[in-house]
Amino acid sequence: MRLPARFRSSHRDRQTDLDRLGPLYRQLGQSLAGIERECTGLARRLDEARTRAAALMGNEDGIYFDREPADEANLVEAEAQMMAAFRRLEQLRAQSSMLTAWRDEIDDSGIGGALRQGAGSDGLLTRLLRGARARMAAIRRLSRFSAWLLLIVIVYATLSGVEQRPSVAWLMPDVERSLAFLAAAAAFALGYPRQQIAIFTIGLAAVVSLEFAQAWAPTRHGTLHDVLVKAVGLGLGLLLVSGLERLKPSVRAS
Repeated sequence: MRLPARFRSSHRDRQTDLDRLGPLYRQLGQSLAGIERECTGLARRLDEARTRAAALMGNEDGIYFDREPADEANLVEAEAQMMAAFRRLEQLRAQSSMLTAWRDEIDDSGIGGALRQGAGSDGLLTRLLRGARARMAAIRRLSRFSAWLLLIVIVYATLSGVEQRPSVAWLMPDVERSLAFLAAAAAFALGYPRQQIAIFTIGLAAVVSLEFAQAWAPTRHGTLHDVLVKAVGLGLGLLLVSGLERLKPSVRAS
């Protein structure tokens, strides 16, 4: 007797459906939330436009019935903008209805419950990384500013007198040096992505140059040990950012 063909288990089929529909389900939720935010903002601006248009039209007694040409032009422009806003609201409502219908169809499927549970059970790290990706442009600008500020602080701390050198009492000097260059390297790597090799090369050259420059600073002297400690911090900062960058594809897929 010939055995029937083997099929995949129902558990594996269910997992495949979750992997395939999960990102779509979450994207639908994000899109609907974005539409809701745009509608709220648009409605608020419409209310403001109505208030301005009412002021241009004058009160009910007709005191401002004879409007200035500039006011008339502003009123026409306000009416045109309000009509455009009304059309946009209609478009958003149509999009919302369409996306809601798609999401409802997935909700009514056999895996709807698992998808709803998964949509609200993202880990803290995943949510933080997703939020960071949404604000990446601002993070890049802040990182660039912080990187150059840290560089200035490092130069001052390296070349100033021992009595002027900023320090943390409960940290060993080697740990201070390493952490300072780790923070600076991470800030530069975040602010200037895809430049890790250049950052490490220039950073290492800066470390060596600053150690040599200490020969001309009173009460200071550079050592090979300090170069190695700072180079380790530099490398660790770049590795840290590189590891976070590798997490982005998995966050996008989730």
